[in-house]
Amino acid sequence: MDENEINGDSHNRETVLDAASRCRNCNYCFTICPLFQSTRGFMSQTPSGILQSIKYAIKWDLLKGKEKEILRDLVYSCTTCNGCVVRCKAKATGIPVLEAIEAGRKILREMMIGPLPQQRKPLKDLLKNGNPYGEKPEKRFEWLEGLSVKRLPRDQADILLYVGCTLSYDQDLHSIGRNLLAVFDRLDIDYGILENETCCGDPALRMGDEAIFQELMDANVRLFKEAGVKKIVTLSPHCFNTFSKEYPEQEKQWSVRHYVEFLLDVLKDKKAVLTKKLPYTVAYHDACYLGRHNQIYDPPRELIAMVPGIRLVEMKMKKDEALCCGGGGGRMFAEVEEEPKLARTRINQAIDEGADVLATACPWCFTMLLNAAKDLQATDRIKVMDITGLLKESMA
Repeated sequence: MDENEINGDSHNRETVLDAASRCRNCNYCFTICPLFQSTRGFMSQTPSGILQSIKYAIKWDLLKGKEKEILRDLVYSCTTCNGCVVRCKAKATGIPVLEAIEAGRKILREMMIGPLPQQRKPLKDLLKNGNPYGEKPEKRFEWLEGLSVKRLPRDQADILLYVGCTLSYDQDLHSIGRNLLAVFDRLDIDYGILENETCCGDPALRMGDEAIFQELMDANVRLFKEAGVKKIVTLSPHCFNTFSKEYPEQEKQWSVRHYVEFLLDVLKDKKAVLTKKLPYTVAYHDACYLGRHNQIYDPPRELIAMVPGIRLVEMKMKKDEALCCGGGGGRMFAEVEEEPKLARTRINQAIDEGADVLATACPWCFTMLLNAAKDLQATDRIKVMDITGLLKESMA
């Protein structure tokens, strides 16, 4: 272990111990935590419970004993939804609970205890192929077949549309990307896609591997600079959050926005392109990394409300109290035991409000919710859509 690793390990331990010492165990974070809601009765499976478990593992040197796998499974069950942070700030002492939990993951990763067994291959794939799905880099843009799109840095464009890994490789999501391109074209937006796009690094960071994240970040910064990128629009809230908050400020020579904010501004001047009335009752699902992590609650709702004919309804858990889909924090790559499944609960909440469309603006949320609707055999009662689909359909 080199000096940087030793210093990093010390910093992570201090982060955990400092946060745990300030936690009053007031339990305010319990009711907002999606993990607790899906595993009722287990005090350890709460934000403060996970935090205290890491603290005692460090203080009692349990990271070398048989308990290490139990701790690993607990720490990696967190969805990183940020609900505990929001609730603690509003009701208690404002402890950076999630930062401490993620510091615990870094400690486990450094000691080769973490991540979960199912998450190890995605980390290797990130290093080998620049995506966590084990797909070849040359397949990244197969979803663009038949479309003419600028490629940066070979071409020049005002906007870099950063597509991300999930949409690129998941066939169920290809229509979302094609819908957004159609919307951009209809609005005469000058955009291009990075010719050698690689992962933003979010999965590595959430699973506790700072070294892989650093390598991906360095590659992206280099590519952005080579392409002369000044403005980035992302499809995924996770990419948006990573570029906005996790990349060093001194490296940033660009601005970054999620597509909902970007399109809302454009459509305020070009609202007339939304011509077709859509007879849908729509419930909007707040993605954690758009909502609680970045306080972007109203723009997606305003964007949906611009579509003529739509009736927008709210689920009982919304905005900073919205229920997580269950896919964040690396859980897209590992099964976590819980009952009921968070995404299934979310589907039922939308149906309870009379919605026939559940809209989101996150590829991972879309995947989790779509699978949940299929599992519940509810696809005839409710349709899962990305906001891009609503906009594209109204522009027809």
